[in-house]
Amino acid sequence: MKHLIWIFVFLQLASFAGNFPAKPFNYVTDEANVIDAADEALLNKKLHAFQDSTSSQIFVYITNSLEGADMMQLSQEIFGDWDIGQKGKNNGVLIAVFVNDHKFRIHTGYGMEGILPDLLTKRIQDEDMRPSFKQNNYYEGINNGVDKLIYYSKHEYNPNESYSESDSMIGIVILYVAAIIVYFLMFLILHFAYKDKRGLKITLLTVGGALGLIPVFGFFILLAMLIVFSIITLIRKISKNVSSGTWTSSGSSFYSGSSWGSSSDSSSSWSSSDSGSDFGGGGGGDSGGGGSSSDW
Repeated sequence: MKHLIWIFVFLQLASFAGNFPAKPFNYVTDEANVIDAADEALLNKKLHAFQDSTSSQIFVYITNSLEGADMMQLSQEIFGDWDIGQKGKNNGVLIAVFVNDHKFRIHTGYGMEGILPDLLTKRIQDEDMRPSFKQNNYYEGINNGVDKLIYYSKHEYNPNESYSESDSMIGIVILYVAAIIVYFLMFLILHFAYKDKRGLKITLLTVGGALGLIPVFGFFILLAMLIVFSIITLIRKISKNVSSGTWTSSGSSFYSGSSWGSSSDSSSSWSSSDSGSDFGGGGGGDSGGGGSSSDW
């Protein structure tokens, strides 16, 4: 009877452990066959290079279904059974994808929780992985997620900054467009107010154009030049009208030109955006590992 009990327990454990394979020799395990061999080889090569350069490990596990299991608990069991990460450092990450359930999880060890907080892993899932999964492009989604995990494993994450490259490009384009507008306004002032000083106009416009090409810094210098020349031109006009005794209300209407300088408030407002800061992250397993879960 005693032997029968042990056999029963062993069979239960064997069937339970059969829900996922033993620790693989490669970093990518694709039981669902959604990634072709060439792409899988590229991922394995990238993850091997990442371990060589950092000692951290990222494993990818793709299967068809959870088969009723809890995703967070199953991910923790795989994480522990595969010994992901270096002993004593616990610096491993598991990306688990369950194709038929349309669910996936990024599970991190103790040593990676500070580097890859739940907020960040959730953001990576939502912005870099889910859109590709919705198109059934699993390699692209996983590769995007791996790239972000590798990047932030080497660079400190700031939740107040957007890491989207497209957002950065949009900001730069906005500043350059604003710089062009400011340059055009400065051209108009110099053209009409300094008709008799052609050399000065050419010099100032050349310097302003060169400064305007400098990202961010150049825009504010150009804006300062516009404000300065607006003020100088206004003072010259007032002085001229006062000395000729022909001061009229037209001077006050010209003063409205100084409102051009107020564009600095609107042009700089783009940088205050804090997109994607409202992400929530899932907790880890019983061992305290972190991470986040998502679906598509």
